[in-house]
Order: sequence, then C-alpha cells, then structure tokens
Amino acid sequence: MPDYKRWFRVGGTYFFTIVTYNRRKIFCDSHARTSLHRAIAEVQASHSFEMLGVVLLPDHCHCIWKIADDDDNFSVRWGMIKRRFTKLWLTCGGQDVPVSASRVQRGERSVWQRRFWEHLIRDQQDFARHMDYIHYNPVKHGYVKCPHQWKYSSFQRWVKEGVYRFDWLCQCRENRKPPDFEGISHTVGE
Repeated sequence: MPDYKRWFRVGGTYFFTIVTYNRRKIFCDSHARTSLHRAIAEVQASHSFEMLGVVLLPDHCHCIWKIADDDDNFSVRWGMIKRRFTKLWLTCGGQDVPVSASRVQRGERSVWQRRFWEHLIRDQQDFARHMDYIHYNPVKHGYVKCPHQWKYSSFQRWVKEGVYRFDWLCQCRENRKPPDFEGISHTVGE
C-alpha cells in the first residue's frame, strides 16, 4: 500500500469500512455492540461528526460520516474509537487471540484490522449509492432477505424520514433483483 493516499476535506462526508481482526465475528455479542456504540458516542462528544448512515455486521461496519465544518481528521476519530472500543470490550469479557510478532511489536491487539477504508463522497448521487450499499449489505451477506429485517443499521431511521420505503428491495413477498453496486470499492477481501 505504499501509494495509498487519504483524501482529507474540511467538513467532508465520507464512507468508511472498518473490519475486525481476521474477520472475527465479535459483533454477534451484545456487549461488543454496546461497547462500539458507547465508544462512538464518547468520541463524537469530543470530536464532532454526524453519523448519517451505518450498518454493523458480525465482522465489519460500514458507515457514512459528515465531519465537523472546521475539521478533516477522521483518522484521529477512528483511532480513538478503536482504542476506546477495545478497552471497553475487553473489560466486558471480550477475548484477545494470539497475534503475529509484527502486531506485538507495534502494541496492537487482536480486535481490529490495522487500517480502515474510506471514500470521500463526491456528490448527492455518490451519497445515495453508498447509503444503498450500506442498507443492502446484510442482504448481500445472507443474514436477512430484506433490509428492514436487519436491526443493526440506520435503515429504519431513513424509512421514518421518508427516504426509503419499508419494503425497499424486500424479498419477503417477491424475488427482486439485487441492486448493482458496480464501481463501489469498499475494502479488500469483502
């Protein structure tokens, strides 16, 4: 990844993917979900950002943030969230697993992948496509048949706002063709 460059924009809107170490399904546990929620809220209180969309799956999370108008440092926020979550989760009984010598040398635990993936949202159409991607993700991974069945996402919030219909891409009653997310890069290996 030597040529990878993050794009920082003051007050920018970003799509993120964060993944657990070795794709461990730690978010099947209610303590892990609660710890992540708490870590995010604590960081939001000190480093403002708005969570516009989110989906939490057993081993990863996708979200869209609007960063404060006078700031562009989402990396600091993610670092704080990951550290705070790790501390909270391990305190609640979460378990470390053995890690490589490289991770030990860097002082890293076995909770998160080293990095995260981000995409600067370019315009309203890009925003809408990434929101759709977030809300369809539990269906894509086979956890549910319809976005409304997954309770760990912002889908219901956006239904209440009138952005989505409750039966958006729902397969409960009929078999609808899944959306085309061609061109949305999200993370290596997913």
